[in-house]
Amino acid sequence: MTRLRVRFAETDQMAVAHHGAYAAWLEVARVEWLREHGYAYTELEAQGVSLAVSALTVRYRSAARFDDELRVEPRLAAVGSRGCRFTYEIRRDADDALIARAETTHVAVDRRGRAVRIPDDWHAFLERQVEREHA
Repeated sequence: MTRLRVRFAETDQMAVAHHGAYAAWLEVARVEWLREHGYAYTELEAQGVSLAVSALTVRYRSAARFDDELRVEPRLAAVGSRGCRFTYEIRRDADDALIARAETTHVAVDRRGRAVRIPDDWHAFLERQVEREHA
């Protein structure tokens, strides 16, 4: 889980978080999730592979406003040989209100942007995490 505070620069004239901020929040939570589970995303990139976002869906439930403290809770939902999928819940700390549910789908790509297989060590790690998430 990642905690963050809605910054003024992420809001519109009504002090409501702009929809574009959500993609960055999901990325922060995903990278931190990997780190918390013992794998730094930079290690994957050092192997010449990135996990490119191929799909992003956000279902907004309530407004996030300037200075709200939020919790972004990622969950690894699925992994395949060339990609994975995360789901997320974003909640406001003050009242536990559900702000949004989201999903990102990722494809492994090399430095030229071509789809590749996820490296074996990473694939095994991700599969173990999916099994734990669904146990």
